[in-house]
Formats: sequence, structure tokens, C-alpha cells
Amino acid sequence: MKFSIVANTKQENIREILKKVIGFVDDFELDVASAKFLGLSGVEIKDLTGDVIISLGGDGTILHILSQINKPILGINFGGVGFLNELEPEDDILSAIDNISSRRYFEEKLHRIETYLNDLNVGTAVNEIVLHTSRVAKIQGFEISTNGKLIDSFRGDGVIIATPTGSTSYSMSVGAPIIYPTMKSNIIVPMAAYKLGSRPLILPANYDITAKITGHPEAVMVIDGKEEIFIKGEDKIEFKASKNPASLIRFNKNFFDRLRTKLRL
Repeated sequence: MKFSIVANTKQENIREILKKVIGFVDDFELDVASAKFLGLSGVEIKDLTGDVIISLGGDGTILHILSQINKPILGINFGGVGFLNELEPEDDILSAIDNISSRRYFEEKLHRIETYLNDLNVGTAVNEIVLHTSRVAKIQGFEISTNGKLIDSFRGDGVIIATPTGSTSYSMSVGAPIIYPTMKSNIIVPMAAYKLGSRPLILPANYDITAKITGHPEAVMVIDGKEEIFIKGEDKIEFKASKNPASLIRFNKNFFDRLRTKLRL
């Protein structure tokens, strides 16, 4: 089995673990940044050819990888919460790699959302898409519909369209419920809505969602915490279920253990 290795080289003390991981695998390649960090040659993330990608970093590193290529990922956490990561640096990484080589693992398939702006695909979200006012301390108007039917119209700071994976991220921090990761669903979460009836709503993943801004002529859209995309009132914004789920390597099927340890429940 061939492994591709991607590391967030800005993380403290990552060099030692990166070298250790390389020493544990026979057939491997590095992305350009990780290779340069060690004085080696590498390939762009989008061109990685490994059967499995080993990610050394936080959840952001995994999201960065998935924004460019869709392969099974084993995450080793060097970030904060690291909810998407399966291992910590102090875990038995050699045994984990041996288990992968022997195919003693399972893949957790995660629903993703394709985002379209004026019929152009502008990104795929693993966690969430955030539509937000472009002006500090000024509310914006939002109109959300599904399959041609109006769901809600409100004024507020913004709205989050999250996957079950994203339900433990930004969505959770503004009071929305946690959804089991493999459920085929999306959650629409108004942010600081100036309307008592605007509450989080869970929809089947195969329901297309459209959004429109109805207040100030400009707002911003952010997909999985990456760069801001400016949107205008006349823009057509659509969210559809991706045909290509993300795949994270897991050894433990107990999602609730992860909730307790990662979120300190």
C-alpha cells in the first residue's frame, strides 16, 4: 500500500513525528510543502497518488486536503480539538499504519455539499458554508428555500448550511444540535436572527437548498473557513448534495467516545 503524507509544517514539534511516520512506511510520497520542510522533493496535493493520505495537523489540514483531492485520510492531530482526526501524536502510530496496511480499519463516509454561485461550482464543503453580513455590527437579510419552497426569511448576522460533520463545528458553537456523522442530512442555522421563530432546521441531504440576500446589496460566503467570496443580491446561490463523500479512516466506531474526549462532554 502506498501512503501520501501531508503535514502542516507550521505546527510546533511536527518534524519529529513526520520523520517517524516516514520511517514506518515503505512506499510513500510527500506533498510539496512537507517535502521542502525536510529538504526532499514532493508533489502537489491534487496530484498525490497514494492509496491513503496521512494528515499531520488539525482539522483545517484535513479540510485543506479534501478541498483539492478526495482520498481516504488518516488524521494525526496537531491542532486544537482535532475532531476529524483519528489519532493523537502520542498514540501508537506504527500499529495504526500496520492496521491500515492489513486493511483492519473502516472508512467513515461523510456527506459533502456542492456550492454553486450563478450555476458555477465554487467549492465543496465538508463542514459548512457560511453566508454572513459584509459589514461589522450590521444585520443582513436572508431568504432560504428548498426545492422551490420558502423555508424562512429573516434578518440577522448570517446563516450556516452545515453537514452532520459540520454540526460539531461552527454550527454547534451557535447553539445548533449535533447530528450523527453518517446521517444523510443538512442543517440550516440562522445566526443571531432578529426573529424569534427562526431556528435551526434539519433537512434530508437530497433536498436542494437555495439562498438569497435581501438586505444590504453585498454579503460574504465562506466554504469550510477558506477565503471569502463576495455575493450580491442578484446572485443565484445553490447547495446540493455531493456525489463524492469524504472518507476518514477510523479504528473505533464509537462516535460518542469521540464526542466525550474531543468536546469534553
